[in-house]
Amino acid sequence: MSKPKKKSWKEKQRDRQLKEKNAQKTYQQQKEQAEKRKPRKLPKGKIIVSLIIILFVALGAYVIIQNPVTQFTTIYIRTDGTIDPTTSSVSKISDNQYILLDDISGSIVIEKNNIKLDGANHVLNGNNEAASKGIELTERTDVIITNLEITNFDYGIHLFLSSDITLSQNKISKNNNGIWLEHSSNNNIIENELTNQYAINLNYSPENIISDNIISDCDGGIGLIYSSKNDITENTLSNSQSAIGLASYSSNNNILKNIISDCEGGIALTESSENIITENELTNGSGGFGLSTFSLNNTISKNQIESFEEGLILHQSPSNLIVENLISNCGIGLDLTYSYSNIIQENNVRNSQQYGIILTNSEDNSIFHNIFYENNNQASSSDSVNYW
Repeated sequence: MSKPKKKSWKEKQRDRQLKEKNAQKTYQQQKEQAEKRKPRKLPKGKIIVSLIIILFVALGAYVIIQNPVTQFTTIYIRTDGTIDPTTSSVSKISDNQYILLDDISGSIVIEKNNIKLDGANHVLNGNNEAASKGIELTERTDVIITNLEITNFDYGIHLFLSSDITLSQNKISKNNNGIWLEHSSNNNIIENELTNQYAINLNYSPENIISDNIISDCDGGIGLIYSSKNDITENTLSNSQSAIGLASYSSNNNILKNIISDCEGGIALTESSENIITENELTNGSGGFGLSTFSLNNTISKNQIESFEEGLILHQSPSNLIVENLISNCGIGLDLTYSYSNIIQENNVRNSQQYGIILTNSEDNSIFHNIFYENNNQASSSDSVNYW
């Protein structure tokens, strides 16, 4: 076997140059591939925007962490005067005086008699749960609740078997029921503002005073069921479905000097007798006064009734006294149906678009010394024999 021929110096030089050229080419290819693997640089403006977005996300997370949902709590003023829990925003400033230091998300249950709770214009905020109560008093006496704003409960203030309670200068709104009394007597509800709810309800609750309250934009204003000998005086009611209603044998109540405007119904009585309703001002709605279902022996006197579809309605209601009322600019001034033995005396009925008075199946009523003036039709009587 012959030996391989040795390369000349020139051949070896050419081989070295070729290897260097190949090595350079390989290096360049690797460099280009490395460049492709590097992260893309953002323009300066885009970098700033990205940092701002990251910052806001971080801050948002911080806010969420730092502001958890407020916990709903129930605060008790115990019979010994202590506050439970002690960390609440209710402070005891003397033996019988308590004050709110901040808004509260929760309820207050009062178990002690003879105290004053001053809200200091703070808010008691509920969770809109069924049967929730902002302030709860059961079998309590001599308690004053004032200067408190109460909202978003089923019952704003609930009294049960309680007496001599004063609720004054509170703002109560957006509850299902604002103030609810049950089997409670001799209480004072004065100078409160109530909006967007059923405002004041009395159930089996006699001898209470409801005075100087402002009630607006409510489904119902003041309602009494099985409640007697109450005084409802000088309240202002507006823009509500019904202003004042008495039902189910609510008797011997005084309804005096209330101002009612832009309510669907003014003052309504159902199965309620021997009430005195006098010197009230009612304007603009469907029915000014309504007596129905054997509401008898009521006195309706010296009221001003203006701009209702029907000014005063009696349905199946005998033996009432209707005297010295001014009824003007209504569709029908007085409308009696199946109502007998009423006395309608010295009323001024004017500018009715349809009739001053209509009687249908209503007999033995005494209608005299009234002024019917500029009504489209003064009177209509159908199947009715009355005394004129």
